[in-house]
Amino acid sequence: MSVAKPEGLGRSHHPEQRAEPQRERECGSLSVLIMARAPRRGEVLRALEPLLGAEGCAALQSALIAEAHRWASETAPGAVHVAHDPPDSARELRALLGADSALFPQNGDGITGRLADAAARVFGRSPGPLLIVWPDLPVFRPAHARGAMDDLRGGCDLVLGPVIDGGLYLIGFSKPLPALFTLPEHVWRSRDVMAMSVAAVREAGLEIGLLRAERALHRPADLRAALADPTLPEPLRRILRGSRASQ
Repeated sequence: MSVAKPEGLGRSHHPEQRAEPQRERECGSLSVLIMARAPRRGEVLRALEPLLGAEGCAALQSALIAEAHRWASETAPGAVHVAHDPPDSARELRALLGADSALFPQNGDGITGRLADAAARVFGRSPGPLLIVWPDLPVFRPAHARGAMDDLRGGCDLVLGPVIDGGLYLIGFSKPLPALFTLPEHVWRSRDVMAMSVAAVREAGLEIGLLRAERALHRPADLRAALADPTLPEPLRRILRGSRASQ
């Protein structure tokens, strides 16, 4: 990884350096895809139920989706797509997000299948680039989009945003990458998904950009850390203040 950018965003490259000087890529019409699970009581953020209760977890899921959607709308105005799960939750997500985004159900087997299907739908409407995000972060920042787009313009085939305790909060690419969706299911579900996916994608000869690792809201300690952040959106702060983590 090279020296971090001012926003704290780093970059990693394929070990085989290109023979010719790298040319800056032209990136066309940016789209953002949110992979969202409907905020249904008892079905989301179960690890946090001892602190928030089932109702609180559903409220937190709603606030996280709304935060990701706010960021997506500012990042790619008029080009926000939401792939929802379960398939019958379109009405719930539409009521939460309004009429400006394209909604469609997640289809396919496992994480890889759902990602492949959702990405193909968006690329069928726009040539790219595409940023895929999961609404797990308490705050999505302009630096996330800026860092991803800088790396894509600079020649990276793929940009990954890792979560500190495992998983990803963002994937970015300029064009369809079939090699990405050949990764086996256990890679996506591994706590070490970052290392495993980087190794697997590098074997395909792709150049990778890495964003700064971020803390998602997965565990009780994550709630306490979020409450200490002065930039935490007020809707999330109100929900977390009612949790045992704030006491």
